[in-house]
Amino acid sequence: MLLFQTFMFTLITLLARCHTLFGTSLLNRPIVLGALTGLIMGDLTQGVIMGATLELAFVGAVSIGAYIPPDMVSGTILGTAFAIQAGAGSETALALSYPIAAAYQAVSSIGTPIGLALMHRCDKFAAQGDVKRFERGYWLTGFVGKIIFLPIVPLAFYFGSDVVVSFLDSLPDFIETGITISGGLIPALGFAMLAQMIMNKKVVAFFFLGFYLVQYFGINTTAVAIFAVIIAIVLVQIEQKMSKNDGTSGGELDEF
Repeated sequence: MLLFQTFMFTLITLLARCHTLFGTSLLNRPIVLGALTGLIMGDLTQGVIMGATLELAFVGAVSIGAYIPPDMVSGTILGTAFAIQAGAGSETALALSYPIAAAYQAVSSIGTPIGLALMHRCDKFAAQGDVKRFERGYWLTGFVGKIIFLPIVPLAFYFGSDVVVSFLDSLPDFIETGITISGGLIPALGFAMLAQMIMNKKVVAFFFLGFYLVQYFGINTTAVAIFAVIIAIVLVQIEQKMSKNDGTSGGELDEF
């Protein structure tokens, strides 16, 4: 059974690494990988719950400029698998995923010079007008970057599952309580990272509007999301009407 699970983790890791092969498929997101991991581990329900929780934690983990976020693929797969195997909850998956993701990112960074060398070869072929060699180099560069560190996740599961489960079972109660508390804080941290990127004085009023609707009026988040879509449509229609009236490309609501 362990060998079969390791093989399946190899496949879903490869699937996640190649998520941009045919466009932006988002197959590398925790909400997808968590469900697949739960399916392999025989507990789809917990996999979905843990994947959704990790999605909140990694929602702000976006590569912008020179910043490279922790590797959410390895963190999600291994964190979810170890937590399910140990019979723990989503807070344990959270506690395991971030250190795993950071460690994997640190190890995989040593492959950056290899990728750069291959890309420079592609530049050389492009300058020479050699289309066929450029195509081969392009595909080689992509797959080498994905495959060279592919065995890390399945091997970590194969050799580390029993160690991690034993370690989790030996933790004292006060540490487990701390993990549970921190597990509730990490999704909030993910939201904070996302808010830091998009929040400004033009949208902050809508953020607090949604917060107070949920907190003080007891409206669920789905209803608030529908309400927000309606507001966005109304604002766009008003902006378009104002643009037609004054003959400009935008009105007073152009910022929205």
